[in-house]
Amino acid sequence: MRNLRSQLISWQARVAAQLARRTPSESTFLILLPVVGVTVGLITVGTAHIIAFIQKLFWGSGTNIMTAADDKPWWAHLLIPIVGGLLVALIGLIFHVQTRGGGITTIIQSIANKGGVLSLRATWPRDWAAVFTIATGGSLGREGAMAMLASAVASKIGRRTKLSPHHLRLLVCAAAAAALAAVYNAPIGGSLFALEVIMGNFALEVLGPVVIVSVISTLVFRSCMGNLPRFDVPHYELVSGWELPMYLLLGVLAGIGALLFVKMLFKSQDLWEKLPLPTWTKPALGFAVVGALGIWWPHIYGNGFEAVNLTLRQQLPILLLLMVLPVKMLASSLTFGAGGAGGLFTPSLMVGALLGGIFGYGAHELFPTIAAAPGAYAVVGMGGLLAGTMHAPLTAIMMIFEQTNNYQIILPLMLVCVVSHVTVRLLRGRSLDEEALRRRGVTLAKGTEDGVMQSLCVADIMHDDVIAVNHSVPFTGVVERFLTEPYNFLYVTDGHGKFLGAIRLHALKEMLNQGDALQTVIAHDLLDDSFKVVTPEDKLADTMEKFWQQNCERLPVVDNLITRKLTGWISKRDLIGVYSQEILRKRQLLGRFVVQDQDEKRDMFVELPEGFELRTIEVPTHSIGQTLAQLAPRSGFGVHVLAIKRRNPLTGQDSIELPDAKTQLRNGDRLAVIGQGDGISRFVTALAPVA
Repeated sequence: MRNLRSQLISWQARVAAQLARRTPSESTFLILLPVVGVTVGLITVGTAHIIAFIQKLFWGSGTNIMTAADDKPWWAHLLIPIVGGLLVALIGLIFHVQTRGGGITTIIQSIANKGGVLSLRATWPRDWAAVFTIATGGSLGREGAMAMLASAVASKIGRRTKLSPHHLRLLVCAAAAAALAAVYNAPIGGSLFALEVIMGNFALEVLGPVVIVSVISTLVFRSCMGNLPRFDVPHYELVSGWELPMYLLLGVLAGIGALLFVKMLFKSQDLWEKLPLPTWTKPALGFAVVGALGIWWPHIYGNGFEAVNLTLRQQLPILLLLMVLPVKMLASSLTFGAGGAGGLFTPSLMVGALLGGIFGYGAHELFPTIAAAPGAYAVVGMGGLLAGTMHAPLTAIMMIFEQTNNYQIILPLMLVCVVSHVTVRLLRGRSLDEEALRRRGVTLAKGTEDGVMQSLCVADIMHDDVIAVNHSVPFTGVVERFLTEPYNFLYVTDGHGKFLGAIRLHALKEMLNQGDALQTVIAHDLLDDSFKVVTPEDKLADTMEKFWQQNCERLPVVDNLITRKLTGWISKRDLIGVYSQEILRKRQLLGRFVVQDQDEKRDMFVELPEGFELRTIEVPTHSIGQTLAQLAPRSGFGVHVLAIKRRNPLTGQDSIELPDAKTQLRNGDRLAVIGQGDGISRFVTALAPVA
């Protein structure tokens, strides 16, 4: 028993030491994954019920808007969408938000360029705008609003729990994936969408959290809404290998259709923005046109699930498919362009089903013995158009496969999705999100690396000790300054601190043979006024490009490009250190601090001494009541306690206290310490419970 007890104590000490090596952000992130999964599942369930409730108020049915609308008089088809458009416009006016679109683009921008920060205050009004858009017949999908609200809630939770930007981006991405997975009952497809489109990274550190949150949210959604797939797909299979050329042609047509659909959507946006009408009238007018089209073709209303299921079951005649296809594309373009809120994922699926169904009727008519039923082509067409509009062939393949649960259709599905994607690429078409970001003037980050460098600014790592000479300093003064500074370039300013340029050390060598003429030379005569500069707001990704253009070790930092007042400098070494620590995840001699700059918080990197680390340590229960003098971190382990983070049990708010030797430890205290790595590890081991 004594041996067993000693082994347990030893094991407990080792576990405590291992946990101490994990940063607080990592531990918090792991705890938040199931919490966010459940939260996202409840958000999707709640949003689905709200849409169904409001839809029932307007149309009389919360489940089948197409059938309910078909029983309404013609004037109701106009009045209900107009009311919905006015409600959407009212939300935009009151809360000062842009209602157009579903939000996937905003999520991508948040992860790529804003470190995962997504405002919940600006998001929930857009979610309500999407609810009214879809419930009153707007031809968009509900998945975009659900994903954006879920991501905003995850971002809020992550920021309140002080997650690092890296973990915050992962949490927001996982929340978006979980929302799509839940609403389509497709956890694998939702996860792949997040990796392929939102994050653009298939690394295991991204895949794990995304899958965990997606699975949990899907389980919650299934528990509340049932385990049925969103689409009712009969069993289809590849009849003959001779069908593959027909599927190849369908892939090309799907790519062209995707390209045309994307162009229609954004052309509609341009036209509506140019209309000389008050902004608040445009949603109502656009929705009214959609309502007018719905008098003859109610299939275009809402997310289109009912029409897609009819197409997949071959219950719509070929002539109706031929008419509904262009009308659906027009209705979605009108709803989107006029300012309607909602996703474009579901409309892409419906357009693909209609296109595939039309192609399938033709193929079956021409080759009845070797061609499958039209419904099979409709299923594959859904994946093909989705792959083309989203530039996400893997997502499209897995999403449709999860809906059909039919392995026999996987070969034509893979062929059509890949061919559609290649067709769009060859025609140089952009995806929906790429085009939306381009119109915002946003450069889409390529993967996690670019996302990190796009989210960090020069202000995060710049040095504010300005080293420069006045432009009127004589040649001898310039030489003396070069002799005292270890740099190859010397910055030059005027009497007001404005940056004028830089002097190269090599320029002095060229002047040494001028003899007595050097007495008349001043700093202004030697400077290069084309020297590259950066501002505190510049992204590190752009700064790397300027370093390449200038070919120097340091770049001057100016307040802005107009006044050009010299405020500091940034070096290549700083960039390499941040890249290595934040992207390669290596331990560099950089401490990351959060500083308060007026009303805004930002990260700042400070170089640490060789061999030193910054770490946060949880105070174990048995150490409560002891003082820092009793623990002896400095004298016993060479560890310095910088601060104690405490939580007020009444308010729940955290506070930072600067301790002294007599400070007593309390329950829940966390120590911010600095010291050499082995010293901190020994200190953590000493804090662990002993026999």
